[in-house]
Amino acid sequence: MFNRIIVGVDGSPASVNAAKIALRIGNFLDVPVVGVYVIDTRLLEESFLADLAGMLGLTYYEGASAKVREFLEKQGDAVLTEFSALGREFGAKVSVVQTTGIPCREIADQADPEDLIVIGRIGEKPVKGTFPGATAERVARISKCPVLLMPKEERSIREVLVAYDGSEGAEFALRICVTLRDLFGYRLNLIYVGAEAEEVKRKADRLVGGDYRFYTASGFPEEQIVSLVREKDMDMLFMGAYGKSRFREFILGSVTSFVIYNLEVPLFLAKRIRG
Repeated sequence: MFNRIIVGVDGSPASVNAAKIALRIGNFLDVPVVGVYVIDTRLLEESFLADLAGMLGLTYYEGASAKVREFLEKQGDAVLTEFSALGREFGAKVSVVQTTGIPCREIADQADPEDLIVIGRIGEKPVKGTFPGATAERVARISKCPVLLMPKEERSIREVLVAYDGSEGAEFALRICVTLRDLFGYRLNLIYVGAEAEEVKRKADRLVGGDYRFYTASGFPEEQIVSLVREKDMDMLFMGAYGKSRFREFILGSVTSFVIYNLEVPLFLAKRIRG
């Protein structure tokens, strides 16, 4: 199903939560789990450091970026050491990477189309008031593979919802959800928004093989999905990601973006990039 699992780690509660679920999945699927720590190059720019020193009332000196890099590298070593130790606890195959760049781009570039990225939805800020590391939506948007976004709060995964419309991305999300059900033991729920629900349900039956709840609704898909997750207290959502054309997404907005900004549960965003 996946060749590797790539985890963005920065020591924040959300990234620790992401690491734990990635290691559980990696152990279950018997695939390597790679922890990636990215030093944000924007924090090393001399002009940024001079402005930051001025805001904090500190004296800036030329070449301060070398000291900042040294500090961030040591921080990265500590975070990756903790990740490796956590991996041993979960019995997973673990490796680590420390690199430099724009975090969202570096994490996305580490993954191949056959991989899975797991990342915390809110990253750690090295200095209060600066930009965060990697933004979850940006990673999900530019990645070549599925992305699992994890909140900072841990929760038991008992009820899972799949937003299903019969499309390739939705079918991929459903197949992954069915596979991981043996790991988490959750109850499976599907929601379809639109007409011709009977045909869609027949397709879902062939993939799931029964033992799930099927909900139908009309209206805007993003609103109905969010509403059902809240109403039924779902613990996780699986869905196809960014299925519209770039032009249509610009004009009408994105179902994926709406869901990301309106739900705090773990979100599995399935996508396939064809070469």
